[in-house]
Amino acid sequence: MAEVLTSPFEDFIVLNPCEKIYPQELEDFYTKIAPVKEMCVFMVSGKEGVKKSRVLWAIIQPNLDSFREFGEVNLRFVLKERFDNASQSLPLHKRIKGFTITLEDLPRNTLGQLNRDEIKKIYEPRVIAGKEGALPVSGELTADDLLLLRTVIAKRILQCLEELSGIRRPIILEDSLELDLGIDSLGRIELTSGLESAFSADLKVESISQAFSVKDLILRITDALKGAKEIPLEDQEAALGEDFWKEHLKIPPKAETMQMLELSTGYFAWAFRFMLTAIDCLIFKLFFSIKAEGAQNVPKEGAYILYGNHTSFLDGPAIGACLPRRPVFQIFYFVFGPYFFRPFTKNRVLRNLVKMGRFIPFDFSTHFLEALRSCYYVLQHGKGLCIFPEGLRSTDGEMGEFKKGFGVLAKVTGAMLVPVAIIGAHEAWASTAKYPKSYPIRVRFGKPFLPADLEKQGLTMGTQDPYEAICFAARKALIELKIDVIPAKAGIQ
Repeated sequence: MAEVLTSPFEDFIVLNPCEKIYPQELEDFYTKIAPVKEMCVFMVSGKEGVKKSRVLWAIIQPNLDSFREFGEVNLRFVLKERFDNASQSLPLHKRIKGFTITLEDLPRNTLGQLNRDEIKKIYEPRVIAGKEGALPVSGELTADDLLLLRTVIAKRILQCLEELSGIRRPIILEDSLELDLGIDSLGRIELTSGLESAFSADLKVESISQAFSVKDLILRITDALKGAKEIPLEDQEAALGEDFWKEHLKIPPKAETMQMLELSTGYFAWAFRFMLTAIDCLIFKLFFSIKAEGAQNVPKEGAYILYGNHTSFLDGPAIGACLPRRPVFQIFYFVFGPYFFRPFTKNRVLRNLVKMGRFIPFDFSTHFLEALRSCYYVLQHGKGLCIFPEGLRSTDGEMGEFKKGFGVLAKVTGAMLVPVAIIGAHEAWASTAKYPKSYPIRVRFGKPFLPADLEKQGLTMGTQDPYEAICFAARKALIELKIDVIPAKAGIQ
């Protein structure tokens, strides 16, 4: 049942006759469930070229301290997921249809309240045009900013950012690393290596992973260089070579990470996985009438990567319930750490259960490279890996773009890639739903591909980067596999 919001606020928006929407009421609602410092909701007309269209839109200034506290760097991913989940409790006409992120303070009036007219005047044209990130610079820079830009450190950082992002326009201090320069989690790893080479210093991961704007990055790097150790010349040359990712991934995981990787199947680990698999299969057969197809395509030996579409919490367990007996005891699962592992970090018993379950946790910030190294390590030891290349669950059931890290892992390891189409999991337990419901699920394993073949196919489709070419071709293969399953979906009901 939809939650009904009531409010005494005077400012309101009318999208449809007899339906008043109070923006401050919605702002308070969304701010409570997401790391938002402040936001402004208003009506946008003419979105996507439709003159008479009117939609609710939000301008959001994220709470960067909250993102740093939880090790998150992908602002849009986190905010979208929180908003999509919370919106399910609102009537349809009160749900915002989208948002624009800004790192700058929103204009306020003399009473300290949001200046809604000014905000709409500034941002509505940008919303209609699909622009996001830093606003155009107005006026002159402050004396402190001018001094900052004149430093040798700032000049080297700006040069590295220009080379990495490919931005042709001048980079400004207010630019967002993610929104303006397109630097994602993998980009931050590449940026770290480039900056360490530029300064011949070993920089702390936090100095880059916790920076969100160019100015923030410069200040953090300046501070980090004060106690940084010098990097040997041979390591600098390796970082700049063509085998950048191979050189980085072949470094063994840290000792504490190695303790979480169960390569051998001891008696207790085998018994735990047997019990877990039996319960998993029983639940999916009883409540979801699960059926598998093409399980023989899963290799029995050697390194391979199962990759599937991701729309539900049920995706991983559904794959596990359909695996043949031998692979089910050999495979590792690459899972989003903040969802599964924060409660386990301080409990030794739970940590061991996670270890025996063969989960490799990752986040998009400080532990992303370590997680990739763990994946490389288990694949080099001839194990299987289950991964969802979209990164996070889709909220609408549609397949998102594959993350570049999937292409990097595939190309560097050369492991066989097995697409897995999962149908019905979104309907059974969508990411926006609180509880699952009984609904038939079907899992289809496609024929394996070699990364080199997918790379060639992706390059012929117009992609320039070899890692992105693998992602593009692998996604296409999974979409085709999923389409083949849908016509037969009625047969499992």
